[in-house]
Amino acid sequence: MYKRIFKIFKIVIILLLLLFVFVYVNKGPGNRSSYSGPRKVVIKKLDNHYNFYIDGKPFIVKGGAGYTHLAELAASGGNTISCWDTAKFSLLLNDALQNHVYVIAGLDLPGGENNDFYKNEAYISVLFKNYQSVVLRYKDHPALLAWSLGNELKMPFSFTTSNYYKTYNRLLTMMHTIDPNHPVSTSVINVPKKGMLNIQWRIPALDFISINSYNNIKTIKNDLAKIKLIWKGPYLVGEWAPDGGWEAETITWQAPVEKTSTKKAEEYALFYKKYMPLNDPRFLGSITFYWGIRQEYTPTWYSIFNEPGVPNEIMEALGDCWNDTQTVHISPTLKYMLIDSLGARDNIIVSPGSMHKAMLALKEYNPADSLRYCWEILNEDWATWGSTWKNFKKPKAELGVVADSTIQNPFFKAPEKEGPYRIYVTVFNSRGFCATANTPFYVVR
Repeated sequence: MYKRIFKIFKIVIILLLLLFVFVYVNKGPGNRSSYSGPRKVVIKKLDNHYNFYIDGKPFIVKGGAGYTHLAELAASGGNTISCWDTAKFSLLLNDALQNHVYVIAGLDLPGGENNDFYKNEAYISVLFKNYQSVVLRYKDHPALLAWSLGNELKMPFSFTTSNYYKTYNRLLTMMHTIDPNHPVSTSVINVPKKGMLNIQWRIPALDFISINSYNNIKTIKNDLAKIKLIWKGPYLVGEWAPDGGWEAETITWQAPVEKTSTKKAEEYALFYKKYMPLNDPRFLGSITFYWGIRQEYTPTWYSIFNEPGVPNEIMEALGDCWNDTQTVHISPTLKYMLIDSLGARDNIIVSPGSMHKAMLALKEYNPADSLRYCWEILNEDWATWGSTWKNFKKPKAELGVVADSTIQNPFFKAPEKEGPYRIYVTVFNSRGFCATANTPFYVVR
């Protein structure tokens, strides 16, 4: 009996030793930088609380993803912009410096599932040299806050040190060596348990994690608590908005229902004040999505500005969040939009060339605040919804279909071509703000 127990015990010990050796041998390298002097930007843990420190002063990130409207960002109480387009770094960093804003510079990578890429030394060599050049060029810019290496990458488990992790750590070591003055992050979607485990094991030299979370920000505190045994380092909410397009309510032909900019502004404020982990000692700040204009699902889904650069009420809501205030907003405010007394959830189907009336209900209206309306109808590229986030371009507006696009409740003619469409309205006021709403409909022959 005792011999059997001892034999089992020996087997368990051997297996544990083998596991330890396996984990140790395949563990990624730590920060190999030999620099020991003062750092321009560093993340420190003092009194059990993590913070960015810039020239020794604590700094909490309050910002947006994008590369434009930095003066408005600073005026609203924001202090950081996050950008993944290396072609824009030069102008962006200089603009940021003028507006006392800092930049998180993103260097994108193929994910760990792209085995063919990471097996090709020629591809890796070109990538390494290009990013080495970028780091050398911008490492001393006074507006640089941090780097992010890879956006929402898949972090695969493997029994050996794969080419992917070798390449990633090679790049990370290069960045830490060339630029010891700025921490490096990577971004993940929500709080992936396996992904965080693989990061902790394979890429331990990362300085912090950026968590991109939309509706799931409601559970981010609990999600982080569940993985404390795996990972308990500092993090930034690297992207957030109340409602990702893929998370939204959809109608019969899978078109997402978009809320008015008025409702979005309310939800941005609610999400920030109620769900953002502001009091978590590991929380480094947050980056909202999107500080500018972006075509994704629609041209207005995430956009805080329109094409001419006019902001909507989301900017005012974020200003209240960042400054911990509650101001009286001056943007136009909307209730809803209808087509022939029907809303988006009524699955509006029309015939080609048929006539209809759009109706916009205002939430509040100050007679002294003159309003201007702009209506347009766009075809929707529904094949891309939820399947790709690349190469989104705003469709051209249908011509000659809105009788008078400058009034509150215009008549319009349905397009002749069958397919999904959406009618949009932008309401401008005389105080420099706008509001947006739209309703999807389908043309069937």
